[in-house]
Amino acid sequence: THITITVSNIDHSIEFYSSFCKLSVLRDRRHEGGGTVWLGPTPSPGAKPIFLLVIGEGEVTSRMDHLGFQCERREDVDQIAERGRQLGILDVPPTDLGVPVGYFTIIRDPDGHLVEFTYGQPIEGLT
Repeated sequence: THITITVSNIDHSIEFYSSFCKLSVLRDRRHEGGGTVWLGPTPSPGAKPIFLLVIGEGEVTSRMDHLGFQCERREDVDQIAERGRQLGILDVPPTDLGVPVGYFTIIRDPDGHLVEFTYGQPIEGLT
């Protein structure tokens, strides 16, 4: 249902994940005394979120391998890679490894966590 990561600056991370990953703030617990922000794809009215990225501010002592996001178009991967290059956060340029990996690029969030964007990675029908 969720992944939780520690970030060094919560506002910078909200901007990154909103801008690059198209995630929205679904709950901001900083005002509730919880200190975390819950991000996810905006659910349809009345629907529950299908996935949450929970971020909390603190010392980043470890990093995950990577988060993966599926793009609707191959050109989206190229655009994200170019933005990442311009910002100095591009880690892996657009690469096509064919099935089952597909076309992908990897950038780094403000704390160095890797974020992969793919096109053509078959995730439907996994059991």
